[in-house]
Amino acid sequence: MKSFIYNQVEYRSLRECCKALKISYSKARRLTRHYIRASKEPVLAVDWIIQGKIPFNEPKTYKYKDDLIVSEERYARFLERKKKDFIDFFLQEIG
Repeated sequence: MKSFIYNQVEYRSLRECCKALKISYSKARRLTRHYIRASKEPVLAVDWIIQGKIPFNEPKTYKYKDDLIVSEERYARFLERKKKDFIDFFLQEIG
């Protein structure tokens, strides 16, 4: 990732900026991955996190749809695992 300037301070990476500003790197990374403008200008992602205003009408990247599918699959696997654990627990209690 290229370096960028935020509040007259040049940061070499998004991770360095997030660490200095004490904000979530994973949230900033997710914003830069999912929104077109934020992927071109990481300063926007940092601003959105600090202001607490994540725009709902921003155009999304193609990675957003891919991540959404992966997230839904992960959640479905989680539910199946919890259902299995729940059933196994009651079968163990009965038997």
